[in-house]
Amino acid sequence: MLNMNGPVKMASYDMAGKTAVVTGGTKGIGKAIALAFGQCGANVVVAGRHEDECTAVAEAITSAGGHGKGIRTDVRNIDEIDALIAGAAETFGGVDILINCAGVAITKKILDLDVEDYDMVMETNLRSVLFASKAAAAVMKASEKGGKIINIASVGGLKGTSALSLYGASKAGVINLTKTMALEWSRYGIQTNAVCPGYVVTEINKAEFENEKFRDHVLKTIPQRRLGTVDEVAALVLFLASDMSGMINGEAIVADMGAICG
Repeated sequence: MLNMNGPVKMASYDMAGKTAVVTGGTKGIGKAIALAFGQCGANVVVAGRHEDECTAVAEAITSAGGHGKGIRTDVRNIDEIDALIAGAAETFGGVDILINCAGVAITKKILDLDVEDYDMVMETNLRSVLFASKAAAAVMKASEKGGKIINIASVGGLKGTSALSLYGASKAGVINLTKTMALEWSRYGIQTNAVCPGYVVTEINKAEFENEKFRDHVLKTIPQRRLGTVDEVAALVLFLASDMSGMINGEAIVADMGAICG
């Protein structure tokens, strides 16, 4: 019989009483993360650009046993980011966990890019992470309870990818920013980590993966010969948000079925 009171803490993903804010929480990986936290009993604030989608996910979270609230937020707007964090703290009494998942990708070769492309990707993927994290960290510091910040980066931030220069550069910035946040905020009990998923089918790339030739080409680059799932990424985020990850700080954790090993 297992000794449940031994020196090794048994895994627990009970998030009851904790409040998590998820940007980009209405689609793909972000939606899976929001629903997973709801399933674990958390208060979950879902942020996205469309109010009806935020409301729908929030209602699904409440149905799953958590407490959901949708707040329409354009993460390119700093005032709306500040209002999101303030609204979460006002509704649930604080912010314990922030997951920065909002993201966009533009598929163009560098010679075809323009400044509007640059602004769209960098403001959505990188600037929003900085300012959402800053706002959440201020709330966490003031509470004196600390917290967890988890940034969804990408293996694209660790290597070059043709036609995805802006996406890769933004995610590389997220990875570096994550490390600096860990350096500056650890003293307040705030842990900051990044997750770098490999190929996962989402709304961003669904059409590409419907191309059998493209899909087969990608699978040949992955040792496990499969694509990841949004629920697998959500499981990793849950681990980082739990008490089991106490020693992990400032890391960029790769989850790509071994693809980057080649």
